[in-house]
Amino acid sequence: MRDLSRCSRDEQGVTAIETALILPVLLFGVMMLFELARIALMIGIGSLALEHALQNFRHDSNFYRKNAEELQQDIEKRMIDFSYDFLSEENLEIEVLPFDNLYQFGKGTNDPGDEEESLAAQNDRSPPILSVTVDLSQQFMTPLPALFGLGEAFQYQYRHLLGDLPSDEDDEEDE
Repeated sequence: MRDLSRCSRDEQGVTAIETALILPVLLFGVMMLFELARIALMIGIGSLALEHALQNFRHDSNFYRKNAEELQQDIEKRMIDFSYDFLSEENLEIEVLPFDNLYQFGKGTNDPGDEEESLAAQNDRSPPILSVTVDLSQQFMTPLPALFGLGEAFQYQYRHLLGDLPSDEDDEEDE
């Protein structure tokens, strides 16, 4: 009988040691799963907020008349309003690049230098193009990513183009 009770105590000790060794690994896995879920949530919320912020611009042709600074402020304010209080001004960095037409957008410059470029730009009757870039940065919830050298925060970048492409119907109306 003594051997059975001793064997039972030994098994309880082994179980306690195995639990003590595996519990931190399980806890780490659950915490990293929460971090990944939060990253996915923040990227999704940022994407929806940007889409809602730019949605009204597509229906309003007056936004082409605003300068880049005004557009940045409008987009930032709208994104914060549509983000369900998950984003703030510290999380967002917005850059708006206006282009007069598709030709300038394709060349990557906003002021044509030589005569050939200015002639092509005059012949291009496409409306203005806006390139919107939003950099999202968000602090991690736990210190675990920093322990693995991933830093204190994650970053994500969104890019959108606003503009109307010319269609054949527009060309037929002009003729």
